[in-house]
Amino acid sequence: MTMKKFMTRLLNRLRVGSGDRDARRFVIGRWADVDDPELAAAVLAAGCFQRRLDPVALPVETLDRIVVLAPHQDDETIGAGGALLLARAAGVPVDVVFVTDGGSKGATAYGDSPEDVVEIRNREAQQVCDRLGATVHHLGIANGRPAPTLEDLDRLSDLLERLQPATVLLPWILDAPPRHRMVHHLLWLAHQRRALPDFEVWGFQVHNELLPNGYVDITTVAEEKRSLLACYRSQNEHIRRYDHLAMGLAAWNSRHVRDGGEARFLEVFFTLPVAEHLRLVEQFYFRSFTQTYRSVDAVAHPMEALHRAVVGDIDPGA
Repeated sequence: MTMKKFMTRLLNRLRVGSGDRDARRFVIGRWADVDDPELAAAVLAAGCFQRRLDPVALPVETLDRIVVLAPHQDDETIGAGGALLLARAAGVPVDVVFVTDGGSKGATAYGDSPEDVVEIRNREAQQVCDRLGATVHHLGIANGRPAPTLEDLDRLSDLLERLQPATVLLPWILDAPPRHRMVHHLLWLAHQRRALPDFEVWGFQVHNELLPNGYVDITTVAEEKRSLLACYRSQNEHIRRYDHLAMGLAAWNSRHVRDGGEARFLEVFFTLPVAEHLRLVEQFYFRSFTQTYRSVDAVAHPMEALHRAVVGDIDPGA
């Protein structure tokens, strides 16, 4: 499918609501014929819909409970650290679920062994969550070579059933890293095992642009978010300056609101009810696991095996 053809189809299926400025101003329908998540992400990142975007402020401070599904130890702070700080100040209970153990395949510049890396990253994450007043949970799926099981799915279901969150936060559905996409797939599979409770899904920004229909103004806690990001020294000093990048994204996101000359910081989200979100997972993810997981066999193969264990053979035309 050419870029022009894809843009035309997607624009025809993006219906902008009128008059009802809620967190779902955009209604996404009939995406089943869009079968290339990489092309979708590239088009959205190009800003093709900029004139149609009118994201609204999200009510993070009035939520009953937030659960964050973080693929790695730092994703929760990069994408939603400011929102979580505001939730903490308002007394909103927050639970952070680290899906992978954060490990690597071998020794790195910040650990002498894979086990060291796991220990370091989880210690940093605990420090951050202590400052957020958040309860920490670990699925503990190996990051280097993920091998999620049916038991992992049931643990995820049990946790969501027990916590009954109003909102589940995770990297947005087209975020590029395969292990980030894996989390959406796990959520879908968990729902097939046992119906999930009703909640909203807020997809946050980590590695690439998203289609925002909501935002949280984090200007008042921007420096505190920067301080939280600094806790992840293992990543900032030896992998990439995610603290710098995250604050740059938050500044760039301020273009979505009129700032009256004030330098503002925003976190942006793509929000949907969980049922609608899971339908998008079906439509984007299951035509080709190789494509979805960007030819990273270490993720694609075990996720395909787990998928088959839950639902049987895959219909590529579904």
